[in-house]
Amino acid sequence: MTIDRAELFRLAWVMARHDLWSLRLPASRLHGLFPAALKRAWATVKCQAAYRAQRLAVFTAGRPADEIRADILTLECKGRLRGPDWQRLDALRAELFGR
Repeated sequence: MTIDRAELFRLAWVMARHDLWSLRLPASRLHGLFPAALKRAWATVKCQAAYRAQRLAVFTAGRPADEIRADILTLECKGRLRGPDWQRLDALRAELFGR
């Protein structure tokens, strides 16, 4: 998990300026708002990086699309679909189209 420091500080300054504007403070108070904004930016960027890593792990660990399509075709060609079959079919479609 890598975090771009430039992105982190850019986001922190944007948050600090937003706080300055929303609190209607003079511009001289901007540097005083930066530490809290940096903590919020760090939490945001860290959460985004963890989400990207999790999505990448799911994407790379997934089955090939042809295999999922074959399972869907197998289910759809059954004579009768029962409740668990419909649930499995929904899960397979979500796995295929959720990429």
